[in-house]
Amino acid sequence: MSTGPRLVVVGDASIDYFVQVPHIAGNDNKAIGSLSGVYGGGMSANLAAAAARHGIAVDLITKTGAGPDTDKALAELRGLGVSLEHSLRDPDRPTWMCFVQLDASGEKALTGADTGIKIPAIEEIDASVLAGADIVAPLADDLEWAAAVAELARERGARVAVDLEPDAFEPDQPEFARLLGLSDIVFLNAASATKLAATPRDAAQRLIELGVELVVISEGAHGASTVDRDGVVHRARLRGEVTVVDTTGAGDALAGAFLGALLAGAEASESLRRAVAQATRCVTAVGGRTYLSGSQRGDWPDDLITITTER
Repeated sequence: MSTGPRLVVVGDASIDYFVQVPHIAGNDNKAIGSLSGVYGGGMSANLAAAAARHGIAVDLITKTGAGPDTDKALAELRGLGVSLEHSLRDPDRPTWMCFVQLDASGEKALTGADTGIKIPAIEEIDASVLAGADIVAPLADDLEWAAAVAELARERGARVAVDLEPDAFEPDQPEFARLLGLSDIVFLNAASATKLAATPRDAAQRLIELGVELVVISEGAHGASTVDRDGVVHRARLRGEVTVVDTTGAGDALAGAFLGALLAGAEASESLRRAVAQATRCVTAVGGRTYLSGSQRGDWPDDLITITTER
C-alpha cells in the first residue's frame, strides 16, 4: 500500500452510450441521431481518474457487471492510474449504464439505467481499505448510504469529501444534515447551491454552519469558487472561450482534480486553478474521461485560468 497521499473513492462506474441528436427529445417526442461512442463513465470513476492525474494513489471501490464494454472501461481506469483491487464484479448482471443525448451546443440529457449493482452494498465494502486514506469520497446519490461510508471513513481517521448533485438531496432531510456533519469538503454546482440559499456564498455558509470545512462551487462557463471556514473566497475564471462538445463529467473532473491537486500538496487556490483547467479540458471531448487519454491529453488551459481572492 502506498505511503504517499491517498484518495479512496467509493461509488459507481458506468457504461455510457452517447447519441448526437439535432435536438434534445422531450416528453412525447423523439430525436433521431447517431451513436457518438460508448465510453466508461460514472461519477465516482470519473472523479477517481481525474484525481489520479495528479500523481497521488487512488483506489476506486465500485461494483460492475460483465461484458466487453466493462472490461474496456476497467482497463482504461487502470491505465489512468486508478487501483481497482478492492472493487467487485457480478458476472450475472450488466454494469449500470447511461444513455446520453448530446445536442450541437454540447448540452446533454442523461437517462440512467440502474441494473441493481450501481454501488457496492455497505457490507461488501472492505472497510480496512479506508484506513490510511487521507480523503474518502463516497458517491452522494443515496444520502443514507453515503453517510454510512462517511462514518466508516471518519472512524478510520480519514477526511470526507462529497459532491452534492441537486437531484440527490433535499435540505430538510435528516440524512442530509447527518452526511454534512461527517463531511469536510463539499462540492456543489449552481443548481445545488440554489436549493440551499439565494446566493452561492450563502449556500456555502449554510454548509459551513453544519460542520463543513471547505465548499467548492462550480458555475459552468463562469468558473468556480471556494469558501472556507475563515471566510476566504478564491475564484477561478477562464480567460477566453472554449468550444464545448460534451458537458458530461465536467463536475467530476473538477472535483477529482481539486482533490488530487490538494492531496499532492497544492494550496486551495492552486487546486482550484487546476480543477477549472481540467474541467474545461473535459468538455472539449465526448465522454467523461476521454480527455485524459490518447491524443486528448495535451493542451491544458492552465495558464488561461485567473485566480482572485477575497478575505
